[in-house]
Amino acid sequence: MRVTLGRTLVVAGLAMFAGAGCGNGASTANAAAEPQGESITAVGCPATPRADCVTIAAYGKTYDITSAGVEVSRGVGVSLSGTAAGEMTQCGIKLNDVKVSYQTLKCGAPAAPAADAG
Repeated sequence: MRVTLGRTLVVAGLAMFAGAGCGNGASTANAAAEPQGESITAVGCPATPRADCVTIAAYGKTYDITSAGVEVSRGVGVSLSGTAAGEMTQCGIKLNDVKVSYQTLKCGAPAAPAADAG
């Protein structure tokens, strides 16, 4: 998984992040949003932790990519770039202007979305 926040950070093991997200026990409430306008680049497996969320986990953070229209059902990883909106949603750190490219990385079967608790 790679996240670019003005510098490049690399985390090995892309496939282990399949299904990671705010509904699988990870909390976004205590995570800080990226500064507005910050450029974000991530590669990995998208997840649907809630029925109304599509996320990607990168370098210990969960990004809300719901607005990008990623087709999780394809079962493959994505490479994406976007701009931090400077806010947190119930799904994670919100990204705007997300550009998505589907990869050949096979992801596990999408996890069933968690029941909406709120």
